[in-house]
Amino acid sequence: MIYRKLGRTGIDVGIVGLGAEYLEHEPANTVTSVVHRAMDGGVNYIDLFMASPGVRDNFGKALRNRRQKVMIAGHLGAVMRGGQYCRSRDRVESLAYYEDLLRRLKTDYIDVLMLHFVETPSDYEKMFNPGGLLDLALKIKKQGKARFIGISGHDVPISLKAVNSGYIDVLMFPINPAFDTLPEEVVPDVPLKEILDHQAPSVADEVVPARKALYHACAVQNVALVAMKPYAAGVLFRENPSSIVLTPVQCLSYALSQPAVSTVVPGCKNVAEVRAALSFLEASDEEKDFSAIHSNPMWKLKGNCMYCNHCLPCPVSIDIGTLTKIADTAGFAMSDAVTAAYEALPVKASACTECGSCTEKCPFGVDVIANMHRAVEVFGE
Repeated sequence: MIYRKLGRTGIDVGIVGLGAEYLEHEPANTVTSVVHRAMDGGVNYIDLFMASPGVRDNFGKALRNRRQKVMIAGHLGAVMRGGQYCRSRDRVESLAYYEDLLRRLKTDYIDVLMLHFVETPSDYEKMFNPGGLLDLALKIKKQGKARFIGISGHDVPISLKAVNSGYIDVLMFPINPAFDTLPEEVVPDVPLKEILDHQAPSVADEVVPARKALYHACAVQNVALVAMKPYAAGVLFRENPSSIVLTPVQCLSYALSQPAVSTVVPGCKNVAEVRAALSFLEASDEEKDFSAIHSNPMWKLKGNCMYCNHCLPCPVSIDIGTLTKIADTAGFAMSDAVTAAYEALPVKASACTECGSCTEKCPFGVDVIANMHRAVEVFGE
């Protein structure tokens, strides 16, 4: 493993970490095999944002006798309501789920306490104003139940504000070639000197896209960047009209090349995917070369579901991410397995009331209602 400092924390973390979202519905033996293979390969940073008790219990089992060898990022504000993932800004509810995480992992502290999924100015104010979850996080840290404070999000201005606040040690942010080159997501260029509290002479007069400016700001403030969604939910591996298809190694290479990135946390649902990520460590320069992205600077991913379920909770309990993933697979090829996976869903797309709650919460601009209609057309219900 190759190690980098986790920003101003001074802690050494492996450049390849582990994201846990695809393990939420996997059995305990799968979770254990993935975690153990990752840690045996030198992984010592795991992000665990899910609030469901099953996955927390499974990680507790996987980390038995290994807890001290890994940094765990847990999220404050990720809860379950009615059996669905949900964001909460309620201190009592959020604290209850944080203490639940400690119990299920059989630990008395979390290494990086993430303020979970902060996306809008009003949400930021709720988190950072007196009495908000930031105050709770600081209290938890003072009690010794957390070592460092971080924030997760997808919005550049909000993330930049958090980085420049002085409270944040770690920022978890989606970094991949598609998002960084997407015209719709590029804010009009602004001089770095106008957005950085502390100017770096070598870059202060440059004009750069907002996402790159955020990365530079993290470097200036010595805030560690943890790169999530390095594969864009696998979209970068798919065939496309430009014939540009990236490998896991190239995606990790891209993310790790950006300013301030300490580690990348690819989501791995089995041991084979862990091996694919760890293969970066022994890959040749040629295998790491991601220059082909310049041949296709517009990946056109805005509006495409990343299956992250940040759109939940759904008022009628549709598992939107899983349902959309199945429908997308059906768009490539239909099979009995695809049909069975859809039929196994407890709530089908036809239950959608078109309330719009999901589209308001989606950080990727996905037309969820249109996806529900598409699923109904494909599967008939």
